[in-house]
Amino acid sequence: MNATITLSKTEFAPGETIDGNISWHGFQDVGTAEVRLFWQTQGKGSRDVGVVAVETLDLPGPAEQRSFSFIAPSAPPSFSGQLISLIWGVELVLEPGGSASQDIVIAPRGKEIPLDHPEWLEISDPFPKKGRLGS
Repeated sequence: MNATITLSKTEFAPGETIDGNISWHGFQDVGTAEVRLFWQTQGKGSRDVGVVAVETLDLPGPAEQRSFSFIAPSAPPSFSGQLISLIWGVELVLEPGGSASQDIVIAPRGKEIPLDHPEWLEISDPFPKKGRLGS
């Protein structure tokens, strides 16, 4: 039994089209087949998962090849840090019994945000020095 996901690329900016192909063979009596766009956190603490879009495939057979497409959402962006990371993915789920997934990046300019380089967080101080509490 084999299931695969093939994408034209793996890094996307918000609003870009995520398109690809899925295929499977060797599965008997496939009841349902779905392609899902999802994100998940990995690292310290509890794991969170969010499914953003689902494409249900009509009348799946024991061997298929089909195309799919999603629009990359604006949030949350892909990021990685020492304690936690947020990873996007495309997943093919066959019921009963099969799945495949492919990690992707969805973030501004299509590049994962590294939390260990905080310069992306730097903004000008919204509070002038004068008048601050404790000054």
